[in-house]
Amino acid sequence: MSNDKAARIFLIDDHPAVRQGLQLLFEQEGHIVCGEADGTAETLERIKTSAADLALLDISLGEENGFACIAELRNRSIPVLVYSMHEDENTIDRAFDAGAAGYVSKREQPEVLLAAVADVFAGKCHVSPRAVRSLRRT
Repeated sequence: MSNDKAARIFLIDDHPAVRQGLQLLFEQEGHIVCGEADGTAETLERIKTSAADLALLDISLGEENGFACIAELRNRSIPVLVYSMHEDENTIDRAFDAGAAGYVSKREQPEVLLAAVADVFAGKCHVSPRAVRSLRRT
């Protein structure tokens, strides 16, 4: 990947091993992981100095959910790509209502996540195939 296509990604997930795996995946593709956090308060503090192009956020953050974090990041003009195990319509709708720019199921292949990062980095919305199927069930 050429350098002008490299996104600066801030990772938000309460599982350190997940963050480490995502960092390896993104760096293999030429992206830069510019910071990470395991909850909303830590995110809002650390992201200030990260120069992030986008945030990759898991909705489930221990005892809290990420919806308020999505809204706060949107208020700071940082696009949020949700990366979650939740595939139900309500969660997906709530994420977009909070201001998410995209939604990817954690059960998708890595290529789907990378495509979503590219879309959100380019200013587009992205909904992964599994999430689309959930939204179409109604």
